[in-house]
Amino acid sequence: MKKISLLAGALFVYCFSFAQANLQGLVKPGTKLIYGVETNGQQYDFIVTVKALAPAVIFDWEMTDRANNNGTITHTPEAMISGNTMYNYFAPGQKTLDDNTLSVWLSKNTFTALMKAGKGTPIKMNTGEAPKKMGTYTDNKEIKILVNGEKDVIEEEMAKELNDEGEPTGSESYFTFYKSGKMPIILRMQNGFYIVLKEIRTK
Repeated sequence: MKKISLLAGALFVYCFSFAQANLQGLVKPGTKLIYGVETNGQQYDFIVTVKALAPAVIFDWEMTDRANNNGTITHTPEAMISGNTMYNYFAPGQKTLDDNTLSVWLSKNTFTALMKAGKGTPIKMNTGEAPKKMGTYTDNKEIKILVNGEKDVIEEEMAKELNDEGEPTGSESYFTFYKSGKMPIILRMQNGFYIVLKEIRTK
């Protein structure tokens, strides 16, 4: 009986240590989203500091690969509803994206379309690229992160390029996102580079 109690206690501690993080409650003005980036043999951080969430998302950003590589991204309310182009290559300074382009976030319409399993929806994985039919095809997965220095996990939904039959094409490009229409944040992406959310700081 004692061994069973100890095992149950250990399982409780493990589950508690890796509780599910709720981004809807965590992400607010002032929150920092820290991503790890791997590209061209380099590794560095991409730090997003949320400034506003309504009527559209505004955030400051910083890349730690070199000095003064920072700026501000402003989305339009129209893009937050229907944008389907991803802005992934940053230049220092302030930039307001057009009505079809977003960064870090998915639009309401894109999120809704992706949640219709097997259907797919056209998405440009970066400005200047041709749209790809992206869709979800796997069960939820989890990534481990730190939230204010504590271990947590986040559920993610994966989207890959699909063929006309709704099956993955074999392309190495993909992205994952948080399964919430109110906070559809990109969690991981592979598209000529790799990026993953590794830490959230609210204080």
